[in-house]
Amino acid sequence: MNYRNAKHNALGTIDCEIEHPVHSWIPFTADPNDIESLGAEVFKAAKDSASAYVAPPPPTSETLATQARAQRDALLSQSDWTQVADAPVDQTTRATYRQALRDITDQVGFPEDINWPVAPE
Repeated sequence: MNYRNAKHNALGTIDCEIEHPVHSWIPFTADPNDIESLGAEVFKAAKDSASAYVAPPPPTSETLATQARAQRDALLSQSDWTQVADAPVDQTTRATYRQALRDITDQVGFPEDINWPVAPE
């Protein structure tokens, strides 16, 4: 079986492409413990030629900022009820917490390093 672009993955198997007689080159994961002989055969053939596992790149600052804002928005949404006039909570404390959530984007180190405020009990 012909294979190409072999790369070790985090699971201990090898991701590659194999040449299928009908479909041409198709993605394939070769596993030494595969119950089908093809997986073990391709793994054995590719293990020495497979390039090292390449970890995915870390998230960008833009991605981290988007994720942080989404988390912040969810926390704000969860505490919206605390701001109604008859909410059985200390509204001043809750308002301070909610403002701290809004201010996370102003923190030094945002979005890589965020000091999340703790919700009052």
